[in-house]
Amino acid sequence: IAKCFPSSTRKYVAIVSYEQRQSYEDDFNAEYGEYQDLLAQMENIAKKFRNFNEQLKCVTQGSTAYQVKKDKTAK
Repeated sequence: IAKCFPSSTRKYVAIVSYEQRQSYEDDFNAEYGEYQDLLAQMENIAKKFRNFNEQLKCVTQGSTAYQVKKDKTAK
């Protein structure tokens, strides 16, 4: 895990005091709004890709319509 999240694993160690717990909670609360915004953006993007994938299934692969939809994805 340390390789995936090197900065966070160094920043947060086992909680041994109330002050440390409060500090971690304050960090979490300070960044939670940004996390929620990013999550909403990611969910919106994922929804667009799911919709696009469903649309792509409705056209024949190799057709002009297929190529137009595929090209729009690359932009």
